[in-house]
Amino acid sequence: MIKKKGKFLQVLYFFVLILPVTCSQIKQQPFTIVMLPDTQNYSEKLPQYFHDQTKWIAEQEKRLNIVFVTHVGDIVQQGDQVLEEWEVAKEAMSRLDGLVPWGVAIGNHDYDLDGTHRNGQMFKRYFGAKRFQDKTWYGRASPDGLSSFQTFTGGGQEFLIFHLEADIPDDTIAWVKSVLEDHPGRPTILSTHIYLDDRTQSRDIKAYWQKESGNSAEQVWQKLIRKTPQIFMVLCGHWSLAGGEWFQVSRNDAGQEVFEILADYQQRENGGNGWLRYLQFNPDVNEIRAKTYSPSLGQFETDENSDFVISVNFDERF
Repeated sequence: MIKKKGKFLQVLYFFVLILPVTCSQIKQQPFTIVMLPDTQNYSEKLPQYFHDQTKWIAEQEKRLNIVFVTHVGDIVQQGDQVLEEWEVAKEAMSRLDGLVPWGVAIGNHDYDLDGTHRNGQMFKRYFGAKRFQDKTWYGRASPDGLSSFQTFTGGGQEFLIFHLEADIPDDTIAWVKSVLEDHPGRPTILSTHIYLDDRTQSRDIKAYWQKESGNSAEQVWQKLIRKTPQIFMVLCGHWSLAGGEWFQVSRNDAGQEVFEILADYQQRENGGNGWLRYLQFNPDVNEIRAKTYSPSLGQFETDENSDFVISVNFDERF
């Protein structure tokens, strides 16, 4: 009886004192999300830069605790015209399979250029729902197959991330809302191609690609983001005429901060020199640090638009 009581006390000690400490340590573990901006020039003529990016991610996955990789669109240069470009993108992105969850947003260059702006057969062939059917972290695609959502875990917290087509149409917004209703309270990121403009340093006020059926970034903000406290971050590319970087903080209707981040380096030397953006989430110090790095050059970019800290109370916001 005494031995049994002693063993019981040992078990009780573990669950009361040791286990909470262990769980707390897991919860506070930093994690990283990698953002791949427009790779269209690499897919077209400089594939080594695309491969440098995903090779680096594979090499750094454990060191940086990379939990997700998001491509913000313009994967290729010429939509349905050059099969070889899609093959380059497929080979580069497939390197991540089995290592880390990932997703891609369709950019304006990724549509089939047949006059129908919502026709993306090549995109769906290479990066549609069938491509990810065996991935447990893949949620599902929108009814038209041009948008999708995925799940990932970081710092003990489960997240949603959407990859939404350019100039997000109303039916896609409705689909996003339906998914969020199925995942109440889950912290959510939106990745979409066209949102912030580096020239105006603000959200786009006109739809760029789907002028008739799409919404501008400002309309997406008004119709969806500002009304949805779950959404805490928006990532985008496309605009690169004034440096290709911008970051701003907006407040939703609940008074919470929404972090909006643009990165696109396609106008730079060699179609972007392999520059990518990664976000280090550090729950123990309540900050997200944005870093900009080129695996091809082996260099960081350290100006204020490339290396910055976002303060966020993880316990309250997430």
